[in-house]
Amino acid sequence: MRRAPWLVIPILFAFGCTRPEVEAFRQRPAPIQVSVSLPSGLADRDGFQKEYASALRARLATRVVVVPEGVKPPVGAAELQVDIRDISPAPGQASPAAIGVATGVTVGVLSAASGNRGWGVVDGLFWGLWAGSHASMHRERVQDRLGYRPQVVRAQVRLMQPGNPEPLWVEAIEPVEVVEAMDPLPYGSRDDDGRIREEEAKGFARVVVQKLSATFQWPRFAEQRFYEAPPAPKVVEPPPVPKLEIPAEHKQD
Repeated sequence: MRRAPWLVIPILFAFGCTRPEVEAFRQRPAPIQVSVSLPSGLADRDGFQKEYASALRARLATRVVVVPEGVKPPVGAAELQVDIRDISPAPGQASPAAIGVATGVTVGVLSAASGNRGWGVVDGLFWGLWAGSHASMHRERVQDRLGYRPQVVRAQVRLMQPGNPEPLWVEAIEPVEVVEAMDPLPYGSRDDDGRIREEEAKGFARVVVQKLSATFQWPRFAEQRFYEAPPAPKVVEPPPVPKLEIPAEHKQD
């Protein structure tokens, strides 16, 4: 019985304590650089990468110091690694009818396999209709609120520190979170693919920074903060050596 408290310590450490390096970074965050990777087969991959990285830097700079694009990060800078694993147009998703059919077939098979053969078809029909109608209503709500149909964005985000192979923070970003973070567009911009993609990137950045700030408890700055590389040291050239002139009377023929 005397050893029981020692068995509780690892559990408390795992569930109630913060790793020392995470706590240290929370109190004294180093400048953060942002890197974004996308699927190799994505059309206009470079454009998406710049759009999402720019939105993340702009949003993150309201919480911590961010290394701008093209600026060499200082020693000890952390890196926010964004791995976007899926970014696909909404029309490519399964239709509500397809979702209903797939759900109905799955439920019907499971119901029949469990011995409920007589009601397997009824169960499949009920749950199929429910899933299809739910998917349809969700799409209509999104379309009504935003005025446009957003893409599906799914990613994993990690905050890495130099010399530490284990992430300080890792989080999965789901499509529904990104959609909920998007803002409606004015009527004149709802058919503008560029404006829609910009708002999708901003919604994604809102989700990432909100989760990151909640974990590290970073307050919001009054203005954005970006890292400025120190100016290169000036090269001081030595003064020119005066030319020694020999008087004419001392010159030898």
